Amino acid sequence: MKSKWWQLTVFSVVGCVALGSTFTSALAKTQSTKNSKPIVAKYCKEETSLGSLLGCTAKKAAGEPVKIGMINTETAPIGAFPELTAATETAVRWINAELGGVGGRPIELITCDTKFSPEGSQSCSQKMVDAKVSAVAGGIDIYADTGLKILEDNAIPYVGGIPAAFGQVKSPISFQFSGGTWGAGVAFADYAVKTLKAKNIGIMYADFGSIKNAAIEYSADIAKKLGAKNIETVPFAITATDFLAPLTAANAGNPDAIFVFAADTACVPVMRASQELGIQAKMLLVGACATPKSTTEAGVGSEGKLFNIEGPISGGGDPDTVMYTSVVKKYGQGLDPIGAGTVSFRAMMNLWVVMSNLKEKGTEPQAIIDAFRASKDAPSFMGHPYTCDGKQIPEFPALCSPQQIMVRYANKKLVQASKGTPSNPYGWIDVPAILKKVS
Repeated sequence: MKSKWWQLTVFSVVGCVALGSTFTSALAKTQSTKNSKPIVAKYCKEETSLGSLLGCTAKKAAGEPVKIGMINTETAPIGAFPELTAATETAVRWINAELGGVGGRPIELITCDTKFSPEGSQSCSQKMVDAKVSAVAGGIDIYADTGLKILEDNAIPYVGGIPAAFGQVKSPISFQFSGGTWGAGVAFADYAVKTLKAKNIGIMYADFGSIKNAAIEYSADIAKKLGAKNIETVPFAITATDFLAPLTAANAGNPDAIFVFAADTACVPVMRASQELGIQAKMLLVGACATPKSTTEAGVGSEGKLFNIEGPISGGGDPDTVMYTSVVKKYGQGLDPIGAGTVSFRAMMNLWVVMSNLKEKGTEPQAIIDAFRASKDAPSFMGHPYTCDGKQIPEFPALCSPQQIMVRYANKKLVQASKGTPSNPYGWIDVPAILKKVS
């Protein structure tokens, strides 16, 4: 079966505001998983990314569990992302209840919270080694470099999440279905120069190694190569809570566009500050700021803002997207179907497909690594097809699908901003092609 990847979404699903009001936490919590029709029965004849692995009869996994790890930052005052773990757990519950687990065996998800520290990341990786997991599902871990070396030494594949550290995009055992800050940076530069015709650009970014690298080398430098004339870069502390000063500095040169490389706790304050300062420049923020929660809390400050996402916002009933909302409704236990959790759900499903196709070798870490590395235009659950041969962006060989789409928040909903063509109707911004062109 074919996957209609061009109709899928990442940070939002079809009509994100409407879905956000339909699939509330209360509804998901009260939804019974008993005596209800299996989701597979409804979608097995649709063209989904799961292909023939999606049977029409639910198959409950049994026997000795297959261990898969999950490393994520779940509790920290300046950045916590528990929704990524919750989305992975949702995928696992569905896989075990209806998809037969891995080779008939249930998945046991072993989670670990890094607590936003290098020591935590290292400890979590060692926990996975000790547990003898077949693979580790990634979340958001800004200090992942300290832990990835342990996974590398033990040849344990690290799959998905939202890459925020150099190791996640460079490691030979890492496979990422998100472009992270680097993909966003290239997309911002391309969209600002080519579509907004921006000549003067202000860039504010959290002053942290990988984020700074993306903001300068993969956004400011790319924008210059594409034709921007004047670029002002403004760093701010990663622990900052007041963004009036850096935003004022980024706006000082009367720019045509301002890029903002910060997420989570920075999203709402930045959008509110832009309204307070009366900024007229077009503002481009990372996709994690495009959630209904952030845009609602920012109020009028979110109007007109541009965001990168990693899948189209208008799916028109695409099977993967609709199936995902059904899974969250039935197995999500309160998970909001809108937000960054879609990325970790996608990674878990892509991992499950690879493990399932490997059959008797599906639990072998090295076999999983080899299968991902051999992939080319493989269907991705709610995402752009992925190729993990390490050649899309040679300096970041772990980026398997860094392509992006730009959207705009207007009249309390996201609308497509990227220009579509007959061959590319949703306006995918081909990050690897842009980098190759300007190199």
